[in-house]
Amino acid sequence: MKRHNARIIAVMTLYNIDLNNYDYEEALKCFESIKNLEEDYEYQVEIEYEYSELLVKGVLTNLETVDTIISNNLTKYTIDRLSFVDRAIIRLATYEMKCMALAKEVAIDEALLITREYSSLENDAQVKFNNKLLDSIAKSIYE
Repeated sequence: MKRHNARIIAVMTLYNIDLNNYDYEEALKCFESIKNLEEDYEYQVEIEYEYSELLVKGVLTNLETVDTIISNNLTKYTIDRLSFVDRAIIRLATYEMKCMALAKEVAIDEALLITREYSSLENDAQVKFNNKLLDSIAKSIYE
């Protein structure tokens, strides 16, 4: 659960970075702000903040590679058309699969859980879209 919550913090940070077009230094400040808000929250949950920070820094450092992988696996769609939330979720899962060698099943399951919680449309259309995209990305990374 700690890692799942760490991924949520990372997605929230990546979302804010993308939405506000932050540079690297502003991105780290954004992460610290979100971390501080979570730490001050009345109902505490266990979060592995070091893992969140590792994910955020890793995605930002490898953003060009991650975005290229995503773009190469989109059909009749561009990365710019993804919502900010979905782009953050897909970037995170792609980074975990490509650069951290996380098992594709874990990366995809985690991404879909976060999609259901933060981005799901009616009839799980967004979950289906993200699942299909992540399956394609996983095939290109692992095969």
